[in-house]
Amino acid sequence: MIPTSEPSRDDPARASELDAVVTVAPTPSPGSRQPRRRNSLLRAKRPARERQKKARLELLHSMTKEERREFLIQETAEKEEALQRLQRAAAADSSSQRIAIDLSFDSIMNDKEIRSLANQLKLSYGSIKQMPEPFQLVFCNPSEELEHSLERFGASNWFIQWRRGAVSVAKHFSPEELVYLSPDSPNVLEQMDPTKIYVIGGIVDKSRKKGASLNAATEAGITTVRLPIQEHFTERLDHILNVNTVVDVLINFRELGDWPRALDIALPQRKRSNIGRKAIRRRQKQQMLQTTCAETQSKGSACNVKQHLPNFDSTELPESELSPIEDLSLWLDLDYP
Repeated sequence: MIPTSEPSRDDPARASELDAVVTVAPTPSPGSRQPRRRNSLLRAKRPARERQKKARLELLHSMTKEERREFLIQETAEKEEALQRLQRAAAADSSSQRIAIDLSFDSIMNDKEIRSLANQLKLSYGSIKQMPEPFQLVFCNPSEELEHSLERFGASNWFIQWRRGAVSVAKHFSPEELVYLSPDSPNVLEQMDPTKIYVIGGIVDKSRKKGASLNAATEAGITTVRLPIQEHFTERLDHILNVNTVVDVLINFRELGDWPRALDIALPQRKRSNIGRKAIRRRQKQQMLQTTCAETQSKGSACNVKQHLPNFDSTELPESELSPIEDLSLWLDLDYP
């Protein structure tokens, strides 16, 4: 019997009710290396969470006592219902669409990438929790180090399936029912088959490991497909996505049945064209400087690169062009640090 994760034991009645379906995931060995606790992504999202909490408290304070009571009852009921949906989806006999994450690539990732993968898995689970009819999420062959990283997010309480102890995901399922999503596949995913298990490669920084998921699937005799990013975002050359973004695309397509809309909602802005983070920051600097220079010139002053962009590498410009610049196009195309 394959263990799934265990729900919270804070409520004995609920724990007893779910014992028939959910069993405890093994606790990683104490001697395993613990990842660093610091997580910049979590710190970055802390202000947003605090704003949400503040908005909720303000809403509650604006209500009457009876309205507040009804709101809290409804909120609790919705959480209970969501947990029940997840429990049913995680059950071994569930008919839910199955999404498996192949976590057997630890050997080609460093510690930082493994921690990043754990965060992506947390985001994936969070998205699935919000579904009216959740996917059944299956984690295949996680390493002890990855499980330690996942424990920072309470993964032992997640309603998911765990499949351990094999080299390939094909050892847990029949290859005929698996469809491996790989950005390097020549085949395009057009529709989702509810009888199939869609496998996502748990790899961070795939650009350095090109073909890893395709090779793993081919060696195991698994059919491969890719998301139709190139077909709907023709200007984008790089079609490599994070695990949680792939999950979001599948969720959107499941609910909308429309690839352009599913991709448009899920893809980060930087993934919608062949423009990376540096290029986006460069463009933002250009726009900022254009605005600043226009304001300066409207007041009758000259626009000076050093004044308005201190980090600009002035060695890339002839000395004669460092003073008033009549035409911004002369230097806007240069690289900024």
